[in-house]
Amino acid sequence: MTVTSELIWQDQQHQTLFQLIDEIKAEQVDVSTFTRLIDYAEHHFYLEECYMQALNYPDYDAHLQAHNKFRNELMKMLDGHQEYTPELREMLASFLSEWLKRHIFGIDKRLELYILESERK
Repeated sequence: MTVTSELIWQDQQHQTLFQLIDEIKAEQVDVSTFTRLIDYAEHHFYLEECYMQALNYPDYDAHLQAHNKFRNELMKMLDGHQEYTPELREMLASFLSEWLKRHIFGIDKRLELYILESERK
């Protein structure tokens, strides 16, 4: 996978999120796969949100709203699905992967720059 951030912790977490999303496509997937993804995404979002608050990040509200949208979309996808067919798994993985790419190379890049600039001061 391509490096997603100059911040090592952020890049490593992004890589892990992509790996967890890829696991959704595996033949033997169950709710535990989604639970690990939800838990790890929450951990990642929490860390970014702590950085934003500590640095008084000016776009905190918009970034938080994006995180909350992902949280809500992921929970909606999981509600009511007892069987994860190959087609459903592929659809979920594609949606989550595309969302994450847009988020990382959009709103997260602005946060990354802000953090890097604040650390240089």
